[in-house]
This record gives sequence, structure tokens and C-alpha cells, in this order.
Amino acid sequence: MVELACGLKMRGHHVEMFVYFPQHDFFRERIDRLGIVVHEHVKNTRFSPQIIFKLAAVMRAGSFDLVVSYLKNTNIYAELAKLCCGDTKLVVSERTSYLDDRSATAALIRRSLHVIADQVVANSESQADWLRRKKWLRDKVSCIYNGLDLSEFRPNENSGVAPSSSSDMKLLCIGRVGPEKNVLALIDALGSLVKDYGYCPQLRWVGRRDESRAGRNYCLAVDRRLEQLPAVHRNWHWLGLRSDVKFLLGTHDVLVHPSLYEGLPNVVCEALACGMPVLASNVCDHPVLVEDNVRGFLFDPADVGSIAAAINKMAELPFADWQRMSRNARQYAEDALDIQRMLQSYESLVEQLVEDQE
Repeated sequence: MVELACGLKMRGHHVEMFVYFPQHDFFRERIDRLGIVVHEHVKNTRFSPQIIFKLAAVMRAGSFDLVVSYLKNTNIYAELAKLCCGDTKLVVSERTSYLDDRSATAALIRRSLHVIADQVVANSESQADWLRRKKWLRDKVSCIYNGLDLSEFRPNENSGVAPSSSSDMKLLCIGRVGPEKNVLALIDALGSLVKDYGYCPQLRWVGRRDESRAGRNYCLAVDRRLEQLPAVHRNWHWLGLRSDVKFLLGTHDVLVHPSLYEGLPNVVCEALACGMPVLASNVCDHPVLVEDNVRGFLFDPADVGSIAAAINKMAELPFADWQRMSRNARQYAEDALDIQRMLQSYESLVEQLVEDQE
């Protein structure tokens, strides 16, 4: 959302933002530097009707051509606010997979509200295809991939350089430590490498632990499993939340992304832009992003042996193939993941919606 707002502002558009968690201000300095007005309204309850009315007031006062909302609850607020100011076009975004739906009833209600929106944008083709199966959404769904600043995420002198040995290979994982990220299967896969191939690469995991009840139980199970596999435990390093992702991508050999489902994972896109091969689960849009044996290898996330085999294939890859995958990764990012491509897609969408209104 910040990339979209800043990018459109730099392309000459008038952009304002509405937030209801102003304390989450990690990107605020960048927004302020560009002079983007931010409307802050604190949400103090689980569902706040006040947010709907305040958002509607901002929409009416600003006479905006278009409102873009991200994430599940934000979409609901924006759709209900649009009922109070129907002239403003609304684009709602789906940023994850339908496999992340916790309640079929809640999911149906959320997506029924999409009838109010003028366009539904998914950031993955797999999610867009699934949404088009809903009769009331069939003609208003599109896919726009996330965009990256490719001058910021780029290869360095170590990109495409194969590790000196299998055990020296440095693996990087980035994501919340929770059930959907499939951490236990990855631990078992490293245990399988020790047993079947006689080595265990170094692995560093970046990300916070899931604080939900199910997440805490899962993290306890992860800790117990690591204790049961001493060789893996010695080579497994928790880094917690980090702000130096670009540095970490440049100092590791391979990104491993074993999740059970995804929208379009930013970290995979960032790794590709840095010329880093990726080992990823064969789910959702991963086959498009990684393409087996082109920019990395795919594996079955439910099959520990499949994960272990993918890691070992990467470890045994000839030097020339490491270089090939690194070049392919960067080339794909330039072709499909450039921020300017994303911005142009949104601009085209705005023009289409505004023309239809006229």
C-alpha cells in the first residue's frame, strides 16, 4: 500500500491515506517526505462503525476519483463507507489466498460485500481465478502483482555464487512462525538431510512468533521438535523481527519458503530481485514465480522427503546452474515485478473506471 501511494504521488497524482492503526508507523517517514496527507482515526473496538462514518466523511470531503483498500477488514469498512458516497469508485484488494479463510460464513459475507466495489484486485493469479468463479464477481476481478523498487532490491557481488560445499549452504526463511508457514515440515526435512545425506545447512529464520492460541501451541511444538533433532538445532537460528532484510538476502545463498498457501509473497519477489534462487512449496502462484529448475526448485509442502530432496538438489547444483538461476531470477523480477509495472496497471484501472463513470 505504501509503495502504491508513494509511487502514484511521484507520478503526479494527488494521494491521501486513511489509517486506523496510526501507531503502526514503520513507513511514516517516507510518506511524510512526499507530503502525503494521512487521516488518522484510532479504532478502539473489534468492529468500529465510527470508522465507517469517518472514512465516508473523508471520501465526501475529498471528492476522490478512486479509493483503494487493502486487507479483509479494511475492505469491509471501505465498502460500507461507499454506500454513503456512491460517486467515488472503489477498488478492494485481496492480498492472500482463500485457503486462509478461517470461517466459511464470514468469508461469504465479506465477499458478498464486494458487490459494492467497482473492482476487486487480487495480487495472485490463483486467487483471481478463484474469485472469478463467484457469479457476482466474474466481471470485476483482475490481478496486479506486487511491485518492487528494483534499484533497491538488486543482486550484489555474491549473487549466483555457489557455496563451497553442501554443509556451507546458508538458507534463509522469512515469515511469521505459525502453522501456515509449515515450520515443522522444514525441520523434519533438515533432519532427513542429516539422516540420508549426512549434512545439515545453516538456516536462519526471520519473523515474529504467532501470538494466537493456535500459534503459541504450534511454536511450542516447533521448539520441542528442534530439541529432538540436535544436529538441526545447532544449525537453526531464530533472528526474530529484522529491519535489514536486504542485507540478509545478500548474505545468504537460498530463500526457502515452505508455506502451505500464499497470496503473492513479498519475500519471494524480493529474493528474485536480488538474484537469489528460491526453494518454494508448489502452491498458489509459486510455480509462476519460481518455475521449477528455472529460478529454483518446487516441492510438495506436505512431503518431508520432497522438501529435503529440493534442498539437496540445490546443494548439488553445478556452479554454472547457480549462475543461470540467479540471472533468471533477476530477469523475471525485471519483467514482472517492477514497481512501475504495478503503478501503470493501477493507473490504467483508474482511467478505465473513471471513463466508465463518465
